[in-house]
Amino acid sequence: MLGLFYLESEMQFTKKFQGVPDGQIYPVDYAPGDECPPELESAATELGAFDESEEGEATAPAKRGRAAK
Repeated sequence: MLGLFYLESEMQFTKKFQGVPDGQIYPVDYAPGDECPPELESAATELGAFDESEEGEATAPAKRGRAAK
């Protein structure tokens, strides 16, 4: 058997963020540079807690509303 392992792309906050990770009942304050728990990545992305990276890990949320003509 080969000694292969899987590396997840771990996202780091680039802005302050507050969220409740799995298994907790109180919010945790995250500072820029802190690793984002996988369960909070979607919410953090929607709220703009990540800057766009060169690798395209984080993207700006889609604009909602009427389409431009």
